[in-house]
Amino acid sequence: MNIQSYIKQSLSVFGLTEGENSVYFALLQKGALDASAIKSETKYSTAGIYKILDSLIEKGFITAVEKSFPVNYIAIPLNNIAKKFAVHGRKMSRIADKFFELGKLSKISTETEIYEGDSLTDYYLDIPYKIDDAIWCVGSFGAVMKFFGPEVEQSFIKTRIKKGKHASALIFDQSDVSQDLAGRDRLEKRETKFIQNGEYPVEFSYLYGDTYLNFYKNAEGKVKVLRAESPDLAKAKLIQYQMMWNSTVR
Repeated sequence: MNIQSYIKQSLSVFGLTEGENSVYFALLQKGALDASAIKSETKYSTAGIYKILDSLIEKGFITAVEKSFPVNYIAIPLNNIAKKFAVHGRKMSRIADKFFELGKLSKISTETEIYEGDSLTDYYLDIPYKIDDAIWCVGSFGAVMKFFGPEVEQSFIKTRIKKGKHASALIFDQSDVSQDLAGRDRLEKRETKFIQNGEYPVEFSYLYGDTYLNFYKNAEGKVKVLRAESPDLAKAKLIQYQMMWNSTVR
């Protein structure tokens, strides 16, 4: 599923109709538009457009720039939408978390998508072949075990070792499987550090080259991958991970 489809699907959970969803997303993509321009971007009549705009304003998804003529409409940023719905139950809170992430990515020149294919294991095992130099592994190693299991993870590690690619792991749990992983660092071309954070979600991220991957479960418990390809994002993430690494004692 691409970012456009994911956002539209998520917005329907927030109570938006198909028409409201289409108009909001058009504004999110295009910026400020008047009613005539919005009509050309969607399939709705002039009367229908105004009805949708009034509803979106009432629900807090868009705002009208009254000083302009004709009146322009602007989408409320995803980060603000995330704040609005983060307290509305666990399901909406999880979607809000991803909106925060997507809101950050939308400010960076990047190619993004959300992968949810049936062959997720194949997708995961293909990652070591794509590493040019080294890989950062950040998050809950317990999530790796829950999402893929020990056999798949060992296959991942063996391929990475065979390709001669080093791993730096920042692990946000102190579970037995995580401690065991750290004990194999020398054999598996890896260095591991732990960051204690009992509230860290059951998810994990990889960073290699210009690729950022975030593995997580959606509200229905299905594992998905947020993928972003961006030199700017990769550089920002690398700096963040290096700062965390340097401030952490093993």
